[in-house]
Amino acid sequence: MDPRPEPAFQLQWREALSVHNDAIDRDHRWLIELVDRIQSLILRRASLAQLTVALDELARYTEEHFTREEAIQRAAGYPHLGEHHRAHETLKRQLQDLTGRILAQPVDRTTLDALDDDTRRDLLSLLRSWLIDHIIKEDLQLRPWLERFPRDWNPADAPSFFPEKTDQTATPG
Repeated sequence: MDPRPEPAFQLQWREALSVHNDAIDRDHRWLIELVDRIQSLILRRASLAQLTVALDELARYTEEHFTREEAIQRAAGYPHLGEHHRAHETLKRQLQDLTGRILAQPVDRTTLDALDDDTRRDLLSLLRSWLIDHIIKEDLQLRPWLERFPRDWNPADAPSFFPEKTDQTATPG
């Protein structure tokens, strides 16, 4: 079996990837850059230390992005928020699992050449899945919901378009 990883999949930001919200689009641009950086580290057979630092940055930024994206979805009344949240949780868990596998490498292994082929392939596969399946396929489903708002709409600055449901059995005041 060829020990080299599969070729990286590069995604360039373009307007067709926009969900029509500046905050989410800005996050997606940065996530694409982070994924491209990680793929580059894999292809250059960089050090495991460099890879784990980049994966840690991806994990931290992902947490911020998912929180922001779900808040915007909630405020916009996006009906698939629950499904989207579960997809986010799955991506985070997959990233944690792969990072754990990488960190479990013997201490004498310091370069990405030391990673087993399965771990290398699984990491590239997760990154591709993130870009293609999540950002392109799932997040773009938000666009029709977000096009009703200005691109710079931030639910922290404006009331929800759809008010929170209240208990219909409660008596007024």
